Amino acid sequence: MKGALLFAFNNGHVDYVKMASLTAKRINDYLDLPCTLITDQKTDYKFDNIIYLDKDPTNSKHKKVWYNKGRFNAFDLSPYDETLLLDVDYIVNSNKLNKVWSFYDDYCIHNSTAFLMYPEALQEQVSPTSFNTLWATVFFFKKTERVKLFFDCVKMVQENYMHYIDLHGMWSTTFRNDHAFAISNRILNGHIENKKDFIPWNLIHIGERTRVEKIDNTEYKITLQQNKSQYIIVKDLDFHMLDKNNFMEIFDE
Repeated sequence: MKGALLFAFNNGHVDYVKMASLTAKRINDYLDLPCTLITDQKTDYKFDNIIYLDKDPTNSKHKKVWYNKGRFNAFDLSPYDETLLLDVDYIVNSNKLNKVWSFYDDYCIHNSTAFLMYPEALQEQVSPTSFNTLWATVFFFKKTERVKLFFDCVKMVQENYMHYIDLHGMWSTTFRNDHAFAISNRILNGHIENKKDFIPWNLIHIGERTRVEKIDNTEYKITLQQNKSQYIIVKDLDFHMLDKNNFMEIFDE
């Protein structure tokens, strides 16, 4: 059985559970997949399944608590044989993700990105002297022994994050799943890249210096904030929204 998995823990500033409910509906509509929410609180929002997990308060971002730890639990908690693990601010706007089920062995993840309106943006690295970041925003996995080892590595990296900060010369002490997944992938593969682990197209980011306006349910106008005469129209394109307030403005209907 295939399905999608979303982690959402509210922090007093962002209603991630509400965001998850909006994302889950689009997963149901565009991918025809059931969607399971992992959270710590009761909710009236509709999901196909809800699993409760205590949130870990030991991380912060921009001096605010950021409940993003614990994603290593995805392997044990997922009720599906094959799972699409998504960030709740990823906009499913087509059926493209359903192509992935047929071409990966154990797991796959984005290793390359593109910023709409900022094509010159460089690929992010875990640190200035190490390797490229992988993006936990979209992660497919099967329940195989190799995947169990991968999530065991993610747990190990999370629990020993300061060690990996020192080892790789990372510039921030904020725990990021992107970095934990990238480090774990390297460990699992003997510190080399395995191209079969990568989704073969870019993860599309829409950054905080752009604004998204809805035209209809599949078509959106993306505008540069500092120059509103520069914009593009996208249709049937999945994208990752970094501006949570803008996300709620266009999808909270």
